[in-house]
Amino acid sequence: MSTKLSLFLIGCLLYLPFITVGQPTESDSIALSKLITDFKASITTKDSVRFDSLFFGESVAFTGIMSKATEWSIKKGYPEFQGLAVSNHQSFIQDICQSPKKAEEVFRNVQLSNDGAIGSISFDYAFYSDGHMIQWGNEKWNVVKDGEHWRITDVVYSIHFPKIEPFPFE
Repeated sequence: MSTKLSLFLIGCLLYLPFITVGQPTESDSIALSKLITDFKASITTKDSVRFDSLFFGESVAFTGIMSKATEWSIKKGYPEFQGLAVSNHQSFIQDICQSPKKAEEVFRNVQLSNDGAIGSISFDYAFYSDGHMIQWGNEKWNVVKDGEHWRITDVVYSIHFPKIEPFPFE
């Protein structure tokens, strides 16, 4: 290896700790917490414009996987049912906005992770319609930093019906 190349590589290694691109900051944690707050508020206020602004792309996937007990409770009436709820963020908020019922999603045990460019948010959730819990489970969002804003790239969640499986997080 040439001396010039060696000196260049050593210089790069010495400079590397000072590069801040992709480094998580306190402001990233605050922004991710605001993403959660805005998500929940847009559900309770039925604000589809605000909700849509939280997502990276025109149609972000929402994939729900039912627990076996919940799946079997549905299969009794629909044997071909596969235990999946596949949708997107637009359909999700549209259903909420079109319903006359009050909607709310409650989060517990929230965990944030990011490297300043990408991240994830995971939590236990309970979804309420007119004050009655209709499902609960674990939810995970993958997120990306789009300029100054964090945006959700996909949502995956488990589905448990409280009449079939008691809610364990109270």
